[in-house]
Amino acid sequence: MKIAFISDIHANVLALEAVLKDIKKIRADRIVFLGDASTLGVRPAETLELLESLRCECVMGNHDEFMLDAQKIYKYTKDKLVIDTVEWSRQRHSIRHLDFIRTFKKDLRLSLSGDVDVFCYHGSPASNMENVKPDSGLESFAPHMGPKATTVFIGGHTHVQMLRNVGGTRILTSGSVGQPFIGYDMPPKKHPWAEYTVLASAGRRFTAEFRQVEIDNDRINREILESDSPMNRFISE
Repeated sequence: MKIAFISDIHANVLALEAVLKDIKKIRADRIVFLGDASTLGVRPAETLELLESLRCECVMGNHDEFMLDAQKIYKYTKDKLVIDTVEWSRQRHSIRHLDFIRTFKKDLRLSLSGDVDVFCYHGSPASNMENVKPDSGLESFAPHMGPKATTVFIGGHTHVQMLRNVGGTRILTSGSVGQPFIGYDMPPKKHPWAEYTVLASAGRRFTAEFRQVEIDNDRINREILESDSPMNRFISE
């Protein structure tokens, strides 16, 4: 079994297309989306439609919730640029797009092999707004950890690929398809590629692979700068 985990597309449909080509090349058996599909970037509707066409399991990110509850963003940020851009994104969603987002789940538990399962979320097991970093506390993980290290935890949200080993339990963040960050500092600096993560069973063991995919940054930046998104200058290179 080989599962591709994609996250934080943020309406960058060209990056998503590049990642899906790579997933096809490596012959993944399954795709799981870990949240934040269609805000901040410039092609919200097309991104959601492509994601829906995959018929994959989807986890609810904080930005996905912002599309359904316009007031929830104020619990997350006071940044006017982000708030205005999220509203710009919402205006480009149809009722059908919102209905698709409503099918997203808070979390998922999947079987990778007979001995290993995978717990999927967006930010943390407790909240899609919580950042999980190398030095974060693990209070939200404790209720989901058993006596044996047989659960792999994986989320998105931080836009930074990470693998953390806690007593044999692996905690991963998958990186970002649309806006992969170099580190945790703000304002963020971006990598010039798209990112996702693959978990694969290998008998009673498993492997984890962070993948980086080449994208057409010139084309992406032209689309961004030609748009009327409030954030077009900020998210361009």
